[in-house]
Amino acid sequence: MRIQVLDHVSIPAASAPASGWRRVLTDWLVVSGATAVCHAMGVVTSLLLRMLLSPAQMGVWQAIKMLLSYGNYANLGISKGAIRDYTIALGRSKAAESDRGLNLAFTFNTITSLLYAAILLGAAIWVGWSGEGLFAGPWAVGLIVAGGLAILSRYVSFQVTILRAQQAFALTSRLSILEAALTLAIGGAATWLWGLEGLYFGTLVVLVAAFLFVQTYQRSALRWAFDGAEIRRLIGVGAPILLAGTMITVFRSLDKLMILSYLSDREFQLGCYSVALMVSGQLYGLGNMLSVVMNPRYGEKFGQTGSRREVALLAAVASELHAAAMVLPAALAVVLAVPILHHMLPDYRSGLPAVIWLAPATVALILSLPAGQYLVAVGRERRALLAILPAIPLAALGNHLALTGSAGLAGVAAATAFAYVAYTVLVVAVSFWQELDRAGRRRYLVLTALGLAPTLTAAIALELRLPGQQAGLALTVGKAAAVIVVWALSCGLGWHWGGWRELFRNRRRAF
Repeated sequence: MRIQVLDHVSIPAASAPASGWRRVLTDWLVVSGATAVCHAMGVVTSLLLRMLLSPAQMGVWQAIKMLLSYGNYANLGISKGAIRDYTIALGRSKAAESDRGLNLAFTFNTITSLLYAAILLGAAIWVGWSGEGLFAGPWAVGLIVAGGLAILSRYVSFQVTILRAQQAFALTSRLSILEAALTLAIGGAATWLWGLEGLYFGTLVVLVAAFLFVQTYQRSALRWAFDGAEIRRLIGVGAPILLAGTMITVFRSLDKLMILSYLSDREFQLGCYSVALMVSGQLYGLGNMLSVVMNPRYGEKFGQTGSRREVALLAAVASELHAAAMVLPAALAVVLAVPILHHMLPDYRSGLPAVIWLAPATVALILSLPAGQYLVAVGRERRALLAILPAIPLAALGNHLALTGSAGLAGVAAATAFAYVAYTVLVVAVSFWQELDRAGRRRYLVLTALGLAPTLTAAIALELRLPGQQAGLALTVGKAAAVIVVWALSCGLGWHWGGWRELFRNRRRAF
């Protein structure tokens, strides 16, 4: 069944998630509101810590956080495999069937976290013994703390992942706000009183509070279990997902790494480029929030229908909505971030032209998320590697040409933007595109282009014609207003003639 909206654009009736698009919109609003609050508190916390700690102490803390993040790789992807199976079971209304997989992942997570903590403890003993004495100095203490935090952090993050799979986004949003508030209050106070060691203590308190929160509201009581064959199967499912995610992280870091490798004044240039990275990072965080809400719904849809095509239709429509939602903040970043940062951070002005490239490119990268999540949901996660493997050398070549050809930071951003677009095209091509018929492909292209092209074209044209560095307040506001008008007209076309209105008409079904 299809509902005809235009002669050339129709809405597939199978494109609704199991809980309906209204529930998706509600979850988006809840998570986006919590994300905005957390980002605001995070900015204040970041500034406060840098006021209380010396650059050297902050460097130690950044390294400890990096080591803590590496603990996520110790489980070899078993958590991702277990959650994939769990979302499919939810769609079949047989969640109990996958409880054993969650228990196996919990067991393997705990064991590997303990091993990782033991490695960090050994490193702390070695550093302390060879330095200022056993367990002396910030590095040794930090390594010990990182080991303890790794165990708690893995458990909490796994429980949060389960809650997200259950679409309990109100709970996970409350937890995010709790963690941000405690980090600001307790972490800030402890750092003020005891310096870096106080920050360690404050972080531990925040994690303990998060542990108590998930214990109170958990919907899946995890138990110890062991099955070697099933553990290997879950790792076989999750490891390619983990590997692809790791390679995407490298892909997104390549411009920074090559600036550091190629330029003589590398620290200064990367610092200037960081203003564009700051803008693109905020945009990517917002887009990732939208994808987090949709992620469990793909597996649920596959479990409910057993049809890759229906999951593909859902991913395609979600991509259209992602494009329409993300294009406005990206376009406003182009016309507003440049003049604002030009006046606030005059020492960083040479990095501002990169914003014009990176902000739109980040939207393209965000549109790759539904495609990658589709592949995971339908058991084709290895195909994601087919997209990222050629994208990395393409980005490296483009950055090499920009850095050796005196194209400057704007050239690096342009090369990165081209690589982002190429990667998105590749990952869409190997994912849901193959399941769409001719009408579905036409609909996806038309409505995605409608969501992106007019608004981004208007923003870039205005910024190039009337540069933000030379614009006064009235002109800047006028440019922003023009961008909003273009975006509203584009969304109006999609709402009335592209069928988006029908998506939210009913609570349980799209039609």
